[in-house]
Amino acid sequence: MTESTSITTATAAPGALAFLSDSSAFDHLWRVAQAFSRSGMVPAHFQSKPESCMVALMYSQQLGESPMVMFQEVSIINGRPNTSARYAISRANRSGLLTGPITWTSKGAGDTLEVTATATLWETQEQVTATVTMKEAAADGWTRNPKYKSIPEQMLRWRAATRLINLYLPEVLFGLGVREEAETRIQRAAVSEVETTGDPIADLNRQIAAAAEAPAEPPAETAAPRRRRAAPAPEPELEVIDDAVEAEIVTEPSTPSIPSADPF
Repeated sequence: MTESTSITTATAAPGALAFLSDSSAFDHLWRVAQAFSRSGMVPAHFQSKPESCMVALMYSQQLGESPMVMFQEVSIINGRPNTSARYAISRANRSGLLTGPITWTSKGAGDTLEVTATATLWETQEQVTATVTMKEAAADGWTRNPKYKSIPEQMLRWRAATRLINLYLPEVLFGLGVREEAETRIQRAAVSEVETTGDPIADLNRQIAAAAEAPAEPPAETAAPRRRRAAPAPEPELEVIDDAVEAEIVTEPSTPSIPSADPF
């Protein structure tokens, strides 16, 4: 890969940290962030939030990326910036750290499907691989995302590629997490730790899912013995709509307002 097509990965771009010591650079970046936050051309979790826009612009400078790319690709989960698997793969392929793009091989089908991502490191010419399977996806709860049923091989490809990147090319992401991995952890969290998306219905579904997984508290003991009540009949299992991979980005925690009617 030629030098002209590679991206900066190991260190920040020249001048990217000027805002830390130069007040005029900081003020300029702040004004740009305010303009983006009021533009209506950025995702909802950046609108009217100049502070978040400013952080995205800082990442844009350090990663050598267009600001609009960062606004579209970055989400905040548990206070940490995350990006999509497709963006991570794009950066790895353009990084100059590989002799060519990441490739995949698949084996099996259904529950036996497994996908291996492969790449060759430029500096050492070593071929590296990372493999994920549907059994692992089911065991770790990834299959709660319905995309694992409709496009299972594509989902495993993304997982295999981001695993390879995290193992062998961590400098490509410059500290960014991968959204699909973070969302899986959130889906398994307790109700009090569930993140919000800005969509009240989606947030409510997540809370219902977490509540269904939480163990029920035992009834408190009373001083005088009372006749035990019959155990209530189990409630029917609720169908929870998980976010698809291309769903609205998860944002910082907030208390959602639940509408009075119902509106991968």
